[in-house]
Amino acid sequence: MAIDSQRRRWLTGSAALAGLAMVPPLAQAAGARPILIGLDAEFRDRTSTSDDAIRLGIELAMADINRDGGLLGGRPLQLMALDNRSLPARGVENVRAFGATPELVAYLCGKFSPVALESLPAIHELGLPLLDPWAAADGIIDNGYQPNYAFRLGLRDSWAIQVLIEDLARRGIRDIGLLVPNSGWGRSNEAAARAFVESRPDLALRSIEWYNWGGETDLMDRYLPLLDKGAKGLVLVANEPEGAVLVRNIASLPESRQLPVVSHWGVAGGKFAELCGPALQAIDFKVVQTFSFARLRNAEARRLAERSAQAFGLTDPLEIPSALGIAHAYDLVRLLALAIAQAGSTDRGAIRSALETLPPHEGVVRRYAPAYTATRHEALEPHDLFLTRIDRRGRLLPVTSEG
Repeated sequence: MAIDSQRRRWLTGSAALAGLAMVPPLAQAAGARPILIGLDAEFRDRTSTSDDAIRLGIELAMADINRDGGLLGGRPLQLMALDNRSLPARGVENVRAFGATPELVAYLCGKFSPVALESLPAIHELGLPLLDPWAAADGIIDNGYQPNYAFRLGLRDSWAIQVLIEDLARRGIRDIGLLVPNSGWGRSNEAAARAFVESRPDLALRSIEWYNWGGETDLMDRYLPLLDKGAKGLVLVANEPEGAVLVRNIASLPESRQLPVVSHWGVAGGKFAELCGPALQAIDFKVVQTFSFARLRNAEARRLAERSAQAFGLTDPLEIPSALGIAHAYDLVRLLALAIAQAGSTDRGAIRSALETLPPHEGVVRRYAPAYTATRHEALEPHDLFLTRIDRRGRLLPVTSEG
């Protein structure tokens, strides 16, 4: 599905549309100081759509909170968005800029795990809460810092790998191949795959092939060794550019040489179906997800679907690109607002502590009861994951375990 270029420029270039436009009248009149939330994402990435989705989720949540009177006696929320250009070093610079900004209480990251992983020392040096709506490397949360300033509302690599391999096993596929990027995200998934297969004597990890993150234009020389070493199914860890390269490679082969592919959700963070073209419908391909507008659990989720579709100029919410980023970011900002209210201030340390002791909350993704504790900084659980297939319109449609 192509993303309208004018819509994309509006989403990535607007000055926090919802958060700024819906400041409560009383706050405007009183000149209440805004409470700032940061966003560090890959806004100049040509094929990414997760950045737009995360930003929209933040803005819609801020609009709702500001409409209801803001926080701490009428203070409005505003967004400070910075572009990391998909570069870990740039992400660290952005984190330091957030840390030096008065009244900025926390920030959300984008989809790239290497950027978030590289930022962890700065985050903890500054005492700046990180709210992660997408980046999946286990080490972002399992980082060894005490107190831990990283909180996630998304999946973990170890959860994703388990779901993907189990799907292949249910189909009688016991010989597994793994294709991963040469990055912190790839190493996180390699470790998860090795650990899971070691716990399952009925499975075998036949081969692990590595590719370079960014710039790969042909992955046939990584795919064919997987076949030669006996893989009968492929677990793919990729973002949309490399994922599309692989899909086109596989589709060019005879059907007898086409492995079924189960994919991590990185491909869902960009223009994957558009980059694949007809090849995507020619192979057996599934992708893991945690949220879909096809599964609306409450009235707030239905409203979010309607508002998101309107923002993208669409009539079908299932055509919204990277929709889970909208929902994850929306719930994260609502949880952050609860923590700010509970802390009674914009002190970052107090907000971090409050995130660990929140009351139950009905979100659009799930019910959090509670979202976090002192020993658990993951808001979701393994049973929140499900698999999808991508149809000819680029929609990610949930499938049953047999689908």
